[in-house]
Amino acid sequence: MSDDPPLGLRERKKRATRDALAGAALRMAADRGFEQVTVEAVTAAVGVSVRTFFNYFPCLEDAITRPVQETAERTRRAVLNAPEHLTALDALSEAIAQELASIEEDHERWELQLEVLKKSPALLPNFLAARGADETAMVAVVAERLGQDPETDLYPRLLAHAAVAAVRAAVEVWVATGRTRTFQSLYREAFASLAAGLKG
Repeated sequence: MSDDPPLGLRERKKRATRDALAGAALRMAADRGFEQVTVEAVTAAVGVSVRTFFNYFPCLEDAITRPVQETAERTRRAVLNAPEHLTALDALSEAIAQELASIEEDHERWELQLEVLKKSPALLPNFLAARGADETAMVAVVAERLGQDPETDLYPRLLAHAAVAAVRAAVEVWVATGRTRTFQSLYREAFASLAAGLKG
């Protein structure tokens, strides 16, 4: 459930334009590869100016990997508000899981995104960061939860990097296996392995 207030007409129009630009960029990248897509082609497909595109996205990659507003603040709140009995790893796992909850519901968009990632794997770090797995933000929030220093303490940095690796591994296996398993089952397995100390 979202805590966001209802959008006014102007904001709805802005969101519709943003969604149209992101959708056009994604479809083109899935069809021909990210490297063959230009901002000019995307704006021509939507019927807006190049200047309008840059009002919404700083670059073409962001239109494809970050179709929605940043999730870092939602992830931060979820980690800090998680029950005290949860470990920092569990709190982080649950927070990221909330951001990835739609991965199996919005089939068309996710299938296009997965097709783009297969063709252009270099986009994956930005793609994961846009869905709550931003390493810098995660280091900061884990340190805040534990009362440690994000710059000089090892544990927050180690946990954040390990969590991103777990998310990435789950996404990669989900794609490689043709989605024969649910993403959530792979995600939970990855974090369970981390919690168990990667014994095996």
